[in-house]
Amino acid sequence: MPQPLLLLTLLSLTLSACSLTSDYRRPQMAIPEDWSVSSPVLQSQQETLPFWEALENEDLNRLVEVVLARNLDLQAALHRIEQARAQARVAGAGLLPVVDAGGGLSRDYRDSGNDASWQDFAILSYELDLWGKNRSQAQAAQYRTEASRYDREALQLIVTADATVLYTRVLGFSERIRIAEDNLKNAEDVLRIIEARYREGSVSALEVSQQKVAVNNIRAALIVLVEQRSTTQNALAILLGQAPQRFDAPTANFSSLRIPQASLRLPATLLTSRPDVQSLEAGLLAANADIGVARAAFFPSLQLGTDGTLAAAGFGDPTTAALSLAANVLAPIFSGGRLEGNLEDVTARQKELAAQYQKTVLTAFQEVEDALAARKSTDQQARLFRESVQEAQNAYTIAKVRFDAGSIDYLTLLETQRSLSLAEDDQVVATVAQIEAFVRLRKALGS
Repeated sequence: MPQPLLLLTLLSLTLSACSLTSDYRRPQMAIPEDWSVSSPVLQSQQETLPFWEALENEDLNRLVEVVLARNLDLQAALHRIEQARAQARVAGAGLLPVVDAGGGLSRDYRDSGNDASWQDFAILSYELDLWGKNRSQAQAAQYRTEASRYDREALQLIVTADATVLYTRVLGFSERIRIAEDNLKNAEDVLRIIEARYREGSVSALEVSQQKVAVNNIRAALIVLVEQRSTTQNALAILLGQAPQRFDAPTANFSSLRIPQASLRLPATLLTSRPDVQSLEAGLLAANADIGVARAAFFPSLQLGTDGTLAAAGFGDPTTAALSLAANVLAPIFSGGRLEGNLEDVTARQKELAAQYQKTVLTAFQEVEDALAARKSTDQQARLFRESVQEAQNAYTIAKVRFDAGSIDYLTLLETQRSLSLAEDDQVVATVAQIEAFVRLRKALGS
């Protein structure tokens, strides 16, 4: 290594130990020791399976794999990470020397003739990081790269949760459509019986009109269910990065979905398990480093450089080389308030991010509490609807036995069948809500 360059490196290592970036401290806030909402979820070890795999549905697992590979929002987030990495490389360049090379042709007019020579030159410059400005800039860029990675993780959590919920809703709508079609057939049978009795004079036109209204209501509700399934499938197609026109709708049975339990962790764990919280903390670290950069701008900077020249004069002439070492010191004297304003700006930005961090943590606590409340509520409703289905099934079984024995008419049997269909529809709605509450809780916990 040339002696001036060696001297430059040694000076860099010796003088660049100072930093004006303060030690980072996480914003202080009260962290609750436990959750306030009692819940049947298990307080055990951390979940190891992704939440969609907990539903034990292979069709859903394959769908989520496609979402992770093709979702356009996730692809855009990946490119944002690449941008952040590139910016980190740019910011880190200030820690390395800069070498520029060039050349020039010169002529020497003498009595003996016209001599031409080509001169190569190289200029090496390096700013000694006396106050840690360059290191702080590089650190800030690295923290922003981390923040972009956490942002993608947060987006991935949202996208997979949305895909799981939409998939569940599609299967739920398909099951409800099947139940509604059975209910419609039952109502149409009732209408035919009432119309026959009307023709016989045993019922009035009032009963006929009332049953026609009931049939039309069921048909209208069925139309709405078909529309809701269609729009839900369209939203799912977009998550998969596909056009809705080419989307193959899920065909699995609704009964194939399992309702899983979820382990519950302490509130303090959200600070490290939720990617949105981690992203904001990485932003805080970057803002803290920015303050160090702004402080360092008030102090002098030392620029070292070498100027090496290599000259070759014609064929056979000896080559001559020269190397010089130069140092320049620049100190700010008057900047019109630019330096002060920049320091105030980055300091205010750091305080803003600290407030956002605290709000995000509090929101995370709220989301878990809300998800626990929803899980408890949906579990209770589902249990009641299961009991209703059992009772309606028992009523239909009894009515069928009595109808076969001739003790009740067909109209009474159809009425018990209609009650069973309505109870089954309520149970499907409650089951979908249970699964959504589970996904909502896992998303709120950050995994």
